[in-house]
Amino acid sequence: MTEEKPSQSLNISGGQFSGGIQVGQAGRDLSQTQRIVGGNPEKQLTVTEVVELISQIENLFETSDLPSDQQEKAIKHLETAKEEVQAKDPDKDFAMKSLQRATKVLKEANEAVGAGEGLWKKLEPIVTQLAPWLGVAAKALLLI
Repeated sequence: MTEEKPSQSLNISGGQFSGGIQVGQAGRDLSQTQRIVGGNPEKQLTVTEVVELISQIENLFETSDLPSDQQEKAIKHLETAKEEVQAKDPDKDFAMKSLQRATKVLKEANEAVGAGEGLWKKLEPIVTQLAPWLGVAAKALLLI
């Protein structure tokens, strides 16, 4: 007597997945349902939107009370990030590191002379929007 194998199918949809996905296999009957809830339901930012957000950060630094040498240093890092974002095949990790360097300048200035405290509050919502495009948590960009 031959035993017919039931057909098997697997359908995964809904976005990016890493770890946590379990797939079962059985010789006979198997019913498995897995819902992925969460992730990033927001729309992915366009390159133009990312550049605009980085420009907003630049503007925050330009109008801040940071010493001019620190402003220039941070803005240089932000310009590097913008250039990378606009590249044909952007290296998001490189752009992220440039943004981190800019926020590091702010953190160091804040610790050294107390400058830029209000800037952190203005910077956080912008970074929160940028982080998903870069594939990182906002805390990683703010070096918290």
